Amino acid sequence: MRFSTFLWAKKMNDAVINVLIKQEKQLLDRVDALYILTDLIDDEFIEIDSSGVFHDKAEVIRWLQQEGPAVRVGASFKAKPLSEGLILLTYISSIKNADDSHVRQAMRSSMWKLANDGQWRMIFHQGTPLICGDV
Repeated sequence: MRFSTFLWAKKMNDAVINVLIKQEKQLLDRVDALYILTDLIDDEFIEIDSSGVFHDKAEVIRWLQQEGPAVRVGASFKAKPLSEGLILLTYISSIKNADDSHVRQAMRSSMWKLANDGQWRMIFHQGTPLICGDV
């Protein structure tokens, strides 16, 4: 780790981490207005789904517009600075559809980039399904 990166990492405070967790939960919950959620995603965004398929921002926006009766919860959030203005956020998601009692869990990783306008935006996301007992 370069010295300047180390100094930046030391300066990363709980407030920044709390903002990123709040924004991650906003995207997971999908209850805010679409324009708010869209602004949390970087234009260069890439997601790799559990099948290994790549998705861009436009595809994620379409997903955000879909009605979904599922209950989504994020837990065990951890943040790790990768470089100045780039943070890796990991957590475990639990998703339960209204018509099913089964809860699906996944280990999720998101990279958040600090944009020139001072807004943190998600630039990368990947979820890996967990088999019961993996947590």
